[in-house]
Amino acid sequence: MLYEETLTSRGLQVFMLVPIVSMLAGLYATYRAGEGLWIMAAATAGTLIILLDAMAIRIEIDERELRIRGVLGLLVRKTVPIENMASFKAGEGWASCYGRIHFNLPAKGCVTIHQKRGWTVSFTTNNPEEVARVLATLGVPREP
Repeated sequence: MLYEETLTSRGLQVFMLVPIVSMLAGLYATYRAGEGLWIMAAATAGTLIILLDAMAIRIEIDERELRIRGVLGLLVRKTVPIENMASFKAGEGWASCYGRIHFNLPAKGCVTIHQKRGWTVSFTTNNPEEVARVLATLGVPREP
């Protein structure tokens, strides 16, 4: 593993507690009412999976590929092979990059990957220059 980082946001995690607690309260209310428990249980489980997966971003770069995953890696995930990268751009500030596929949490910077085939991928990181150094070491050209 050449680079690995897990990006989280305490504010986002606290904000996501609101729908989680609301869904659990709704689940309890349907249990007490005796109606619609299984529908509410399925909706609660689906919502919990989506929210848990979006709470953090894990970035991994090795010799073959760049992997971006959520906490669970079920819904939030993207793998970009190194040989499919046409170029990259590192930016300062977490809102300064845009890609067709964008993984965004508050951070110090961001990186945009332009692919030879496929959509542009961007993600936020606390170490944009370290990611840029690793990608340049792997032979991916840097955009001016």
